[in-house]
Amino acid sequence: MGSAARGRIPRTVPALLAASLVLVACRAPDATPATAGPSAPAVVSATAATASAVPSAVPSATPSVAPVRPSISKAGLAYFFTVALRSQYGTDADVATMWVQPEVTVRVHGGTKRSRSCLNKVVADFNALTATTDLTLTGGTPDIEFYFAPVTKFRSIEPHYVPGNDGFFYVHWSSGFEMTSGTVMIRSTGIGERARCHLIRAELTRAMGMANNSGKYPDSIFYGRYSTPTRYSSLDKEVIRLLYSGAVHPGDDKKSITRAVTVR
Repeated sequence: MGSAARGRIPRTVPALLAASLVLVACRAPDATPATAGPSAPAVVSATAATASAVPSAVPSATPSVAPVRPSISKAGLAYFFTVALRSQYGTDADVATMWVQPEVTVRVHGGTKRSRSCLNKVVADFNALTATTDLTLTGGTPDIEFYFAPVTKFRSIEPHYVPGNDGFFYVHWSSGFEMTSGTVMIRSTGIGERARCHLIRAELTRAMGMANNSGKYPDSIFYGRYSTPTRYSSLDKEVIRLLYSGAVHPGDDKKSITRAVTVR
């Protein structure tokens, strides 16, 4: 995205989703993930553990509760399939790729007070929509490294950077389609604050598993042509809610996701 003040036509920001096999320290974008299905997290039931210590003649008083099926609009589900099951660059898996831990930590490098304030707002907005996974800023070892830097420095930060973009992310995911690490870069000079705030929201959200652009909704942060929305649209919110609702798992495809939701 160039600076309009310079007379250049700003471009939308592509996202790059790279696959690296879980047991290999591979960062090549052409690496092909194994075709394993979604890996279900190991959940230890406190109720079950307690019941095992009670004589078998005493029935468990805790009934099983079926998970709540998320409700999503028809347009929202279609948009989910567009932006969350595809990537603009790299390998298109046609399945959900996502983080699975309760917190995804982000370490920030550089940035003005206004830029960091925008980032804080994005984190709060994202977390308000998710049921299973939150973003958390950290000073320790992170899951995502987040850089504010001149665009001339992007290639040295992330060798897979595609020139011509003022915002960029690169994420690694395992053979089970679970995201494992990532880098986000935002241009620190030569663009306005509104454009930068848009890039912060768009690239960090995409690094959470919604990697593709769309040319359909100009008010969406996933819009693939020039636009600088600094808030999530109603459809953006539906997409984010669904991905981190607990109903979608790494490796899920259109059919399994459709079965897991109620379309209104």
